[in-house]
Amino acid sequence: MTNQEMRDTVERLNVELFKMNYKAGVRLPNLEAFLAGDDDALDDKAKERLGKMLVQEIKKSKK
Repeated sequence: MTNQEMRDTVERLNVELFKMNYKAGVRLPNLEAFLAGDDDALDDKAKERLGKMLVQEIKKSKK
C-alpha cells in the first residue's frame, strides 16, 4: 500500500488515531505527521505495520 493509499484509507474509513496508534504500534505524533503529508515521519517497519492494520480494518468494514 502506498503512502497516499494509506492516507486515503484512513480518511475513508474514519479510523481513530488512538486506535491506529494502539493497533499498529506507531507513536501518535509520528502518525499525525505522516497523515498530514510527511512521508519521512514513519520508517519502513512502521509503514508496514500501519498498512497491515489498515488492511484488517478494510476487511472488517466489508463484513
